[in-house]
Amino acid sequence: MSTRSSARNLFPPLDNRELTIQRRSRVDPTLLNEFEMAAEGNGDPPVPDLRTMEELYQPSLNGRVQNSCQFHGLSGDDANKHLDKFLHVTQSIKVNGVTDDALRLYLFPHSLTHHATAWFDCLPRNSINTFEQMAKMFLENYFPPSMVTKLINEITNFRQRPDELLFKAWEL
Repeated sequence: MSTRSSARNLFPPLDNRELTIQRRSRVDPTLLNEFEMAAEGNGDPPVPDLRTMEELYQPSLNGRVQNSCQFHGLSGDDANKHLDKFLHVTQSIKVNGVTDDALRLYLFPHSLTHHATAWFDCLPRNSINTFEQMAKMFLENYFPPSMVTKLINEITNFRQRPDELLFKAWEL
């Protein structure tokens, strides 16, 4: 059993400290330069990552949105359902100093793929300032009033024959 006082020198003493520092700075010059710059006032040394293990383990915000709700912009995609799912996913995400509206506005494009991404990319820069505006423009494009009218007409013109089961009549 050894203690600190009885332990032998694990590293030999440095004979020429300046030469050792120069060798190390040649191998990785940034190590010495960063601290020299900080001492001269030209910059600060790099700040270590101060996140906890739990925070490092968490998937990125973009990844959470991309993994849980995607909208392709195809004819069979349900824009209302996508918005509901997106709001459900993002309601549990909180970032200090960032409003829910700003966070949703930032994350929404990450929930779009293919045709929907192309639609989003065609929007004029800085034309949307709130998530409410984004949702309105999204629904105007992917769930326009003409689609509402079409669905209303389908419902009002629905007919079931007396000998037909409801779910069979609705399938046709």
